[in-house]
Amino acid sequence: MSDARFPAAALLRLPLNGLYPAGYRAAHGEEITAVFADAVEHADRRTALREWAALAAHALRLRTRLSSRDPGGRITAGAAPFLLAGGAALALVQLLTGLLTRSSVGTATAAVDAVQTVPWVLALLCVALRRQGAARALVLVALAARIGVAAVAQVHPAAGFARATELFGLWVVLAVLVLIAPPDAVDTSRRGRSWTMASAVTIALPLSTVAVLWIGAWPEDYADVLFTPLTQAALDTSTACPALVLALAYLVQLGNPDTDRLAAAGVALAVLPWTVMVAPPLYRSVPVDAHDLLRNGGVVLALLVAATAGGLLLRSRRRTRPDPTP
Repeated sequence: MSDARFPAAALLRLPLNGLYPAGYRAAHGEEITAVFADAVEHADRRTALREWAALAAHALRLRTRLSSRDPGGRITAGAAPFLLAGGAALALVQLLTGLLTRSSVGTATAAVDAVQTVPWVLALLCVALRRQGAARALVLVALAARIGVAAVAQVHPAAGFARATELFGLWVVLAVLVLIAPPDAVDTSRRGRSWTMASAVTIALPLSTVAVLWIGAWPEDYADVLFTPLTQAALDTSTACPALVLALAYLVQLGNPDTDRLAAAGVALAVLPWTVMVAPPLYRSVPVDAHDLLRNGGVVLALLVAATAGGLLLRSRRRTRPDPTP
């Protein structure tokens, strides 16, 4: 191949087969090598690397029991669309509030916020356009950007990136769970994409509304702001919005007899990260403390218990309902 090409032999020397479990390698090793060699024979560098990365990811999923044939893979595949929906919704809220507060926080900080949030919003649009591979790549970009910003903030605290590192754990969990889900098991049907978009919109609208209403409480002053008990209760209650929306989605999914139980369990998994959600105005203000975690954990647990009970009851009724067709 010319310098515009990437020699297939060079990639074939990389330990691709060695990544697969021994049993799978013994049964399919020659086939994997032959298919890969054929795929990259006339491929350019980017295509060859993409093919190798896809096979390597498949091997690692088999080794970690997160493939579409494994329970863990089916659960994460069920969770992935709803994790993406929640992440994109929160990213949209932070992007909106970042634009509204740009004059007070500075253009550089707003730009850093955009680098970390825009990829999530674009990933959601890619899902709507049936570009699942592009959506996953954008989530990976968002994760890399957030880790990079957090690293800069640790090394250079005066860089002004401290605000951009808040809710870091939530973002990392959302992104990692989306990325480890087996792509071939994720629901990419029209119905599945509709669920993803509807969940994102239903989460984003109330969060955006509350954030904009309280936009005057700037993040650096938020810990010292005193609200009336009724207002504070309303703000604290709003933290349950993502968990509530996703718990309702879980109820509907579990209640459908045609839905795989493990995929439905994945929707329940998508509810759990929101235990660390914080109150507005900017949903990035202060880290949650033990009291917040206890309160949020109780709410999430109650929602999941209620959704599970309702979903199982609905599933049982739909299964026992007589077929109306003669």
